Amino acid sequence: MDPPVTRPRLKDIAARTGYSVATVQRAIGAPHLLAEETRQRIVKTMEELGYVPDRNAAGLVTNSSGFVALVVSSMTSSTFADTIQGVADATREVGREILLVQTDYNPKREYDVIRAVLGRRPDGLILTFSPLERRTRLMLKQAGTPVVEVWDLPKRAIDMVAGISNTEAGAQMATYLAAKGYRSPVFFGQLIGRDTARWEAFSSEFHKLTGETPVQVSVGSGASVLEEAFDQGDALLDRLAALGKAVDSVFCASDITAAGVVFAAVRRGVRIPEDLAVCGFGDLRFSAAMAPRLTTVHVPSYEMGRAAADLIQARLTGKRASGRLKLTTYVISRETA
Repeated sequence: MDPPVTRPRLKDIAARTGYSVATVQRAIGAPHLLAEETRQRIVKTMEELGYVPDRNAAGLVTNSSGFVALVVSSMTSSTFADTIQGVADATREVGREILLVQTDYNPKREYDVIRAVLGRRPDGLILTFSPLERRTRLMLKQAGTPVVEVWDLPKRAIDMVAGISNTEAGAQMATYLAAKGYRSPVFFGQLIGRDTARWEAFSSEFHKLTGETPVQVSVGSGASVLEEAFDQGDALLDRLAALGKAVDSVFCASDITAAGVVFAAVRRGVRIPEDLAVCGFGDLRFSAAMAPRLTTVHVPSYEMGRAAADLIQARLTGKRASGRLKLTTYVISRETA
């Protein structure tokens, strides 16, 4: 019978490298505090011994869990993919990892999900939404954990913000469609949150520029959010037909919804953009590869994720940094409008 395998321990790494146990723990939990030569020597020894770091043990010395939590509305939607990547890249550069969790676009789950995450004592927390419930906001404010809200510029931020102005983005699309000569647009979006800000700005600016008032067609009902899906196009085109009025353009609150409309229109023989112009929001990676290519509002999703992670790192290292970063959006003109 083979002898039992003895798991390598911190003191084994320390003995092999000649460094103290505390230094080895820093290489795990706070590698940015060590000289690169020291860090590499410790990492190489860990690999040679097959050592798996105990993050909890390292955290006792460094007062760091070694991870940043990222709470997204959905993991299946490609909307947040580049933001996730930006956070992951920036945290990895300073020796941290990310814990990724989702709320399924369900505001009622936000409290339980965030409470569970805070119970693991992350070094920071990034949210792709602004919590609606007072108890959730109070819990976040009292947790003592750096919090960054992204994808918006909330007036009453919980802590820090690295986001975009959905109001400006909606107005930008209104200006674009008005300049193109469109006069009867419809907005496809939710009735809550960021979509509402985009719709209100779009409607107001378009009316100011043309004297015409756009129509809103809701995706979802009330506070019930319907996750964007490529197969919604037929249902949305049916909703357009039910309006009983001529429609020359649609502005969708997400590229996914817009792509679904384009796909359904092509199947029905609707010419894009001659019969119907279609615009999206987000500039997701597929938008430039579609046929026809999608006109959309560019959102610097990757940069937003990196900026959020950098704000947390600055807070943790005592550096002075603005707690409210605004990233720029703009319309990308392609073939659908």
